[in-house]
Amino acid sequence: MALGNDVNGRSGDPTESKRKRNKLHDYSLGEVIDLLTEREWSFLTDLYLTRCMPQSIVVEYYFLDTPDFHYVEYKHATPDRKAELESKNVQRAIVRSRRTIKKLKDRGLLEASTFIPDSSDKPSHKRNGRIRGETWYYLSGRGLRIIEIKRGILEENRLSKHELDMERAKKDHFWELGKIYLELRFNLLANKNEYRQYDNWDWHPSLTVYSDNQINFVRPDAVLRIGQQVFFVELDRSTEPVQRSPFHSDQVSIERKLERYRDVLKLSTNKIVRNGVIAFVIPNAKQNTRLENIAKAAARVFGEENKVFTGKDIATIISLYSIWASKQPKK
Repeated sequence: MALGNDVNGRSGDPTESKRKRNKLHDYSLGEVIDLLTEREWSFLTDLYLTRCMPQSIVVEYYFLDTPDFHYVEYKHATPDRKAELESKNVQRAIVRSRRTIKKLKDRGLLEASTFIPDSSDKPSHKRNGRIRGETWYYLSGRGLRIIEIKRGILEENRLSKHELDMERAKKDHFWELGKIYLELRFNLLANKNEYRQYDNWDWHPSLTVYSDNQINFVRPDAVLRIGQQVFFVELDRSTEPVQRSPFHSDQVSIERKLERYRDVLKLSTNKIVRNGVIAFVIPNAKQNTRLENIAKAAARVFGEENKVFTGKDIATIISLYSIWASKQPKK
């Protein structure tokens, strides 16, 4: 049956234009940017800085407000009623997050994956019909572009879509790094009284640091800037040896990485780079042996008085640095 004209003289199915409008190519980059809310900007920017994020964290940090924010009766409610409202609040956050994520995916900003490679080896009857896991979110090529425009990322430090896809193979590594950023953003530099003064800070997950001659360079896992102090963050997962044989110069080790830092810092006239602190975060260190071995390697490379700090978390390193800095003579 042919469709006739509507009362306004438009022809065709009235739902067709709406369906077409929901296609990715129908939203220009400017329209996508214009429609983003502050909460969505915050989430997308943090996703750029963390590289990847699981759904549970997205709900907890970006959509789960306090119950009294949505339910005025919460403050004076009975314990049973409070528990009911808290459960209702969690469900509200989950629903809102799903709607927002769908909108961002429809506009071409996000990609999602639930695939677990190890599950593909299991027999079909143990996969429950599909290979699934917790949903993880990543920025698409378009998502990368708008965040880099917003943050003013220099061309040489921008990520290509290919690089991001390759980094997904190291998802666990980047998520450990992402958790450091989220700890800084939502806890350490936001709620702790002793750190609340540090409101001028930034996190650079993709930044190459060169010496003046542009020959020597290092690429930390991330660069944390607090005021004029920078921390070259190295996430150590105990996969590299601290030392290698001195007869094989091409082998990777923590000590050789420190030697590259030494060359860059020594050949740089930039005061911020020269005064940088090297921070080895070792979240999975069950004993202090790894931390102590890295400290010994730093002493061999830089001397006993050096600015290489190790810790199981970034809070420990910032505290150690603060103690060290307080003992330095004032210039």
